[in-house]
Parts: sequence; C-alpha cells; structure tokens
Amino acid sequence: MDYSPIAQFYQLQYEHYTDDLEFYTRLARDYGGPVLELGAGTGRVARAIARLGVEVWALEPAREMRTLGARHTQGLGVKWLAGDMRSLELERQFPLVIAPFNALMHLYTLDEQDQALEGIRAHLEKGGRFAFDLYNPAHIGPQGVLQHEGSYGRTEVFLFQEHHTSVQALLTHYLVDTVTPRGSLRRERHTLTQRYYTRYELERWLRAFGFDYRLFGGFHKEPLTPDSPVFVFEAWKK
Repeated sequence: MDYSPIAQFYQLQYEHYTDDLEFYTRLARDYGGPVLELGAGTGRVARAIARLGVEVWALEPAREMRTLGARHTQGLGVKWLAGDMRSLELERQFPLVIAPFNALMHLYTLDEQDQALEGIRAHLEKGGRFAFDLYNPAHIGPQGVLQHEGSYGRTEVFLFQEHHTSVQALLTHYLVDTVTPRGSLRRERHTLTQRYYTRYELERWLRAFGFDYRLFGGFHKEPLTPDSPVFVFEAWKK
C-alpha cells in the first residue's frame, strides 16, 4: 500500500502512540548513531531518537509520509531517504537498525522477507543490533465488524478487517468520511494489507541469516506469554 493518500490521517492517528519509544531510544543511547530506521513513516520514532542528539537515517518509500516526516523533524538530526527495505544499498553500516511498529509486515512474500533481512545484515556493524516489533496474531480481532477509529475535525474514520489465514494476511479497510464546507459527505476508501508472522517463523528466519536474538513480549522486555500483544526482537550477527 502507498501510504501517501492517508499520510495526514496516519500522522494524526498515531502521533500520541508512545508505547515503543522508551525501547528504541534506550537502544539508541546504548549503541549510538547513526541509526537506520526502516519504514520511518512520519518520523514519530525518528524524532524521539534525534532529540537525544543521535543521528537518524529515516528510510520511507511513501513521498507524502517523508514530506510530513521532514516537517516534524525539522532542525533535528534526521536524514530522510526515499527507499525500500527490500533493496538496501546505502554503502555504509550502522550500529543500530530498527523497524518499529509493524514495518516488516509490508514484506508480503518469502523472497521479499529474505531480500530485506539480507540487506539488513549487510548494513549492520559488527556488534550492532537489529531491533523490531510485530503484532502478535493471537490477538487478531473480530472480522467484518465496522469500528469507529476516530474523529479528526470534519473527518470521521471507520474501519473493518478481513483475515486471510491461508496467506497470513490481515486486510484493514478504511472508510474516511469528510463533511465538505457545503455540507455534503465525501468518502474515501483505502485498504492496508499486512502480512503477519508467527513466533517460530520469525525465529527460523533470523537463524537462517546468521542472527542470534532475544525475544520479548513487550517493550519493557517482559517474557513472551499467550497474552503478549507484540513480539519484540533484539538481534545481532553471530
């Protein structure tokens, strides 16, 4: 999905999400910069890291997301890059590579996943860390139920989801309803496709590319349990 058409909505929707910031900023303090962030969105995590005085290279394929990100990180040490994590060619290595907030769920095939992890490994310094978090599919919600996601001025956002188990895909359909100044209703439809992962699939994937790792069930390094909402990984080259 190209996030450009919903970049402004995305920024408003998640600007107050802070659950993961302590985890990624702590890693940035420990390993230094520059930090390479994959799927940087509108700069929510990059901004938090850059405020520590750590340089961030923010890779984001959607043009409008980069535009908003550059605006929200203006004056901070964030270098915005147009690019795709499936084809990393940055000609340098990093002490820390991060993929926050389900960024890896946009790798839809095994080939795309392998291309991305091969590139990540090549761009990671010896002794560096690759950190990411992903949604735990054990908590996929009810399907086909229309939910009110939020109100943003004249705009109301609704969504409903489809779960395709055979391909491990979660489709989120957004209905964005805006009341025009003349009082008419304009509706936009957007679909977000995400490919989810199981725990042991992730562990096998990391091992296949020569990574050791630690797996947590939360951003404060809680043990993974059946109730954990996320998989949080900290990995390094063997």
